[in-house]
Amino acid sequence: MTPMTSMSSMTTNVTAVTAAVMFPFLASSAAGQRRSNAPREPGPQISVDGYTYTQLSLFERNVGGPDDQTTQFPPHKIIGNIYYVGTASLSSFLVVTPQGHILINSTYERNVPTIQKSVEQLGFKFSDIKILLGSHAHGDHMEGDAAVSS
Repeated sequence: MTPMTSMSSMTTNVTAVTAAVMFPFLASSAAGQRRSNAPREPGPQISVDGYTYTQLSLFERNVGGPDDQTTQFPPHKIIGNIYYVGTASLSSFLVVTPQGHILINSTYERNVPTIQKSVEQLGFKFSDIKILLGSHAHGDHMEGDAAVSS
């Protein structure tokens, strides 16, 4: 096998894993078949090159388990006027300015009280947040937007 064929084969395997494992998960989530508080099932399994993957194992590899997603990570200054106010596996950042603060990523709605606690532990007022930004349109980054805005 040439290196190009080998790389192409590897890309095909990764694509197959993604399609087989993630698409049923997305479809069931979009259809509302699984509530966020319900226990997560591992979903279908697929094995590639001796590794077995499930929907749950791939999801938790990327965003951690339920405890990682909701446990407060110690709020801290990153640099200058930028602070970390997220959880152990879901990032939220506070940018402090004299004109009002900017929150980047509200994460899940259930985490908004944790983010608020982090902001206040740093000595800032949650009500001083004037701008809310999302890094990209996924629930684990923006689901809590309405709760922050209210």
